[in-house]
Amino acid sequence: MSAIKPELSGAERKARISRIAEDLDRLKRLRSPQVNDQDPVARKPGLGYRFIKLVGEGAMSRVYLARRLSDSATIVLKLLDTRRRREDTIVKRFIREAELISGLSSRYVVKIYDHGFTDDYGYIAMEYFPRGDLKERIPLKVPPYLALRYMYQLALGLDAIHGVGIIHRDLKPANLMFRRDDTLSLADFGISKRITEERADQEELTMVGQVLGTPYYMSPEQGQGVEVDARADLYSAGIILYELLTGERPYRARTPSAIIYKHVHADLPKLPPKLHRFQPLVNSLLAKEPECRYESASTMSEALEEAAGMKLA
Repeated sequence: MSAIKPELSGAERKARISRIAEDLDRLKRLRSPQVNDQDPVARKPGLGYRFIKLVGEGAMSRVYLARRLSDSATIVLKLLDTRRRREDTIVKRFIREAELISGLSSRYVVKIYDHGFTDDYGYIAMEYFPRGDLKERIPLKVPPYLALRYMYQLALGLDAIHGVGIIHRDLKPANLMFRRDDTLSLADFGISKRITEERADQEELTMVGQVLGTPYYMSPEQGQGVEVDARADLYSAGIILYELLTGERPYRARTPSAIIYKHVHADLPKLPPKLHRFQPLVNSLLAKEPECRYESASTMSEALEEAAGMKLA
């Protein structure tokens, strides 16, 4: 099989120009104060960070772009209001997200710098990714070489977390981030778990019968609410690969339950004829039964390089 030529295509040149423009726009936003003076969290001293911008907000948490006062490093600060929920499941998930990966050192996994509690908030200080996420790049229609390179780096990240017994359980393009050097990194471990975690502990954090994750990228076994292992992450990676190559998700429906039904029962998706050479990759990642998928993320990375016909590191 001949190697994929890595020369810049028109689409890749446009993608790089677009990323540069995005970086410049982010830099402009960083140079101007954008936190509302009335923000009750940003006005609260004591964490050792200067808040720059509110970048995300949920019912129970906020995510800020901030600068560390000790060295002016730009970081992302995730805060959870714990004043009325110090012992509940949300707080336990928040603590576990930090504890799972704070001791892990991998180029392909987000860095956690600090975590803990103040009187009112739980916080996680983590790495800032100036080049955004993979979701932003899918509409750019990256060439196959880049798609396989991104997937290869994803496989290395999965190999790192699986090696210490962590299953991500929510792989999707929005959770795959890019550093300034364009290295892809795994992020958002909010619903991750340890493979060795006791079933009773897991049920305490998820509630019996509750399905956590994003339906479009969810493995059949996860969608059915049964016990999963690391191969569930490989299935999610297969969905991402298909979407990178085609620009579309393989299974679509009007409701989450209908999407999950397709993951379980629909035929394996077929790539367009011009991408047929990558069909074995898709078939092995998206096999309905976990035992029919690649046995590990390491095996997946080897298959990606074989499909590319060249080193992807």
